[in-house]
Amino acid sequence: MHQKLILIGERLRSSFWMIPALMMALAMGLAQLMLFLDEVTTLSTLPGLSWMGLKDPDSARSLLTTIAASTITVAGTVFSITMVALSLASNQFGPRLVRNFMRDRGTQIALGIFLATFIYALMVLRGINAVDDPAASHDLSVHTAVVLSVLSIAFLVYFIHNVALSIQVDNVTFHINREFSAAIDQHYPSERKYDKRVQCFPPEQLNLGENYLSIFAQESGYLLAIDKPALVAWAEKHNCCIRLDWHPGSFINHWSRVARIYEPPRQLDSEKITDTINAAMSVGALPTAEQDVVFSIHQLAQIAVRALSPGINDPFTAYSCIDRLIDGIGKVLQRPELPNCFHDEKGELRLVTTVLDFADLLDAAFDEIREYGRESGVVMRHLLNALRDLAEICTRKNDIRAFNAYLDRLQEDVAICVEDKFDRTAAEEKITAIRHLLSRH
Repeated sequence: MHQKLILIGERLRSSFWMIPALMMALAMGLAQLMLFLDEVTTLSTLPGLSWMGLKDPDSARSLLTTIAASTITVAGTVFSITMVALSLASNQFGPRLVRNFMRDRGTQIALGIFLATFIYALMVLRGINAVDDPAASHDLSVHTAVVLSVLSIAFLVYFIHNVALSIQVDNVTFHINREFSAAIDQHYPSERKYDKRVQCFPPEQLNLGENYLSIFAQESGYLLAIDKPALVAWAEKHNCCIRLDWHPGSFINHWSRVARIYEPPRQLDSEKITDTINAAMSVGALPTAEQDVVFSIHQLAQIAVRALSPGINDPFTAYSCIDRLIDGIGKVLQRPELPNCFHDEKGELRLVTTVLDFADLLDAAFDEIREYGRESGVVMRHLLNALRDLAEICTRKNDIRAFNAYLDRLQEDVAICVEDKFDRTAAEEKITAIRHLLSRH
């Protein structure tokens, strides 16, 4: 249930309508409140506020009409500017980045304040009856509309400033890296307290037997989240063990095997077991950064690959992406390894998950960059300089082994693809220095 609530919150945050809809609803309530207050009090009769009184209801209606017309016009302009920014982001940074712009709170609030002002003006305009009660006062309601219009102008200036900042590549990579760090903090705790129920164990050394039931997916899509406590509780109840074949962020086909149930319960039919296991695995059309650390890695890698394309040829953008990737992966290296074995209170193994190791993160981050940038000596040198910083904190044996394997591929690319002798020699020296640093660990 907790995972599903997180996913619902993520969908609402990524939606472009949620904040404006809430602000419009609040504007309707505010309009009714101000009209009620105008019925019980008159602003112009208060000491020192007589100058704020309106002459007649027609003046109030005229002012509200002007406010409503101008705010809805500016709202259309804001929406147009947003579409242009989304198109620019999609073309320059890739379609995956459109989600980041839609999630921007400043853009959502700016659009919401214009629509809320428009709705407020309409509601108050509807509540003014100049025929039946020509002497009625609507000062408080109308002046509130004026305040909202001034606030809208302030948000227009902020919106233009925010859009100008949001399309700068350094800000784009900064925000992606911040999401990356947040996902790491969620999935890779800085300290893992000793718990006999949670364990790291090489999956190839697990011997769970040969009696298992294969569970297949019921729909295709990206695996967003896994309810591990629910699976452990179900396996404990039926005295079996579940082994998952996928990790969050993986794309699952509708025919894919998602899990194996070792020593499956005989009292339940396979269809009911399949429904239970699939219910604990949330599948969606799009991956999310909150549940999948590789999602942010792919975003940064995509920006770097586009920057290295012949049509753009912007290595400095690729440098920024490489630096952000190294920063995030280095944070993972400094955290304890993810557990993949989960036991019940009695110490019985109930759940085995598939987790990403350091080799997977390296491949996800730099394979495409290495593929499209291996002919550029300056890009390879910058990549190796960044990897050297990463090697300083690489101390686990499995991570060092994966690091050396990746250096083998880089060394082969340098020998074959880098034509400039100076760049090739410098890159080979950097690879040797990284290997020496790893061997010291």
